[in-house]
Amino acid sequence: MEVDKIICGDCLEVMKDFPDNSVDLVFTSPPYNLGIAKKGSFYGGKSKGATISYDTHKDSMPHSQYIEWQHSTIKALSRIIKPSGAIFYNHKPRIDKGIYDDRKNLIPCPIRQEIVWDRCSGVNFSGTFFLPTTERIFIIAGERWKPNKEFLGWGEVWRIPAETNTPHPAPFPLNLAIKVVLGGSLDGRLVLDCYSGSGTTCVAAKMLGRHYIGIDISEKYCKIARKRVEAAEKGITVKELEKGQGVLF
Repeated sequence: MEVDKIICGDCLEVMKDFPDNSVDLVFTSPPYNLGIAKKGSFYGGKSKGATISYDTHKDSMPHSQYIEWQHSTIKALSRIIKPSGAIFYNHKPRIDKGIYDDRKNLIPCPIRQEIVWDRCSGVNFSGTFFLPTTERIFIIAGERWKPNKEFLGWGEVWRIPAETNTPHPAPFPLNLAIKVVLGGSLDGRLVLDCYSGSGTTCVAAKMLGRHYIGIDISEKYCKIARKRVEAAEKGITVKELEKGQGVLF
């Protein structure tokens, strides 16, 4: 399996070629399927019929199809993660018919821990909620995985401002990816993002001495990701990357 590369393709098809127990850490976030959310069914949900798109992906699957897709993704990741590895799966809080359904419907396997990511900002699309400012990172851990012992003192609420400095519509902040990679893996290990977008997880992995694989269905985003990783390889600092200095796009 080749590492240190950004692969353009459907992640479920690409990961079929990955050996079992071959990845040390996954940090990823799928499209949230907000395009068909009924008003109020997500914190910050759009009205039914709205369309949110990620280049070639239109974020508006039927709900049952979306859940099946994510079940398939998590099962594929569970096959390739090592017993000593973990999946950090980021998603938006979901309220469906009055039920908080992240654990019940979205995640088809046991969860080790739930991290609350405080984005420090948000947009309120619905008049029925207070302003939504958090997302969730669900840790699905192998039986032998433990957090990096240097960072066991971290709390489970991570206050990191949202990222706005890439042309991707929903990028990770670099500091969030750095925190996951530092806390979840050791130097030299392999980090995967199967919905890599503009490549922030891969940038963090490169900067921190890990190997990486990024997968995205959009060639546009893959090109952006490759340029951002190339910038990290040239030694551009975290601060410079966050400010958009250097050749990032």
